[in-house]
Order: sequence, then C-alpha cells, then structure tokens
Amino acid sequence: CCDDDAMIICGCMARLNKNNSDLHDLLMDYYVMGMTFMMLARKHGCSDCRIGRLLQKAEGIIDGMLMMLDIRLEME
Repeated sequence: CCDDDAMIICGCMARLNKNNSDLHDLLMDYYVMGMTFMMLARKHGCSDCRIGRLLQKAEGIIDGMLMMLDIRLEME
C-alpha cells in the first residue's frame, strides 16, 4: 500500500465515520486493533455471525465509495 492509497482510504473512512460511526469503529477494531470476531462480538453485544455481516457491510460501503470515485488503488 502506498501513501496515495492510504490517503484515499483514509478519506473514505472519514466519510464512513461521519455517516456511520459504528461501522467505522468496527473496521478500525478489526483491521487496526487486530480484534477477533469473538472479541468484537463481546464488545458490541452481539453474535460473531452478526459481526461478520457487519464487517461485510462496512467493507462494501468502502468498496462502493472507491467505485463511485472511479479510483483504482495501486495495491490491487
């Protein structure tokens, strides 16, 4: 991942945080903090299956933002 990719993803994450802070926090906990599904389930008070679905939703939102911006990341 290069600096340009990081800036693009950071912008998408900032927009997600503005519109849905719960999904933003979930992505941060999973990818940055390295929490497992079970740890996330305990923290958010739900099942690990629900965490999986929420992560897919959050990742899909970020992917959709990248598609709408018509941006191709260098790491792809």
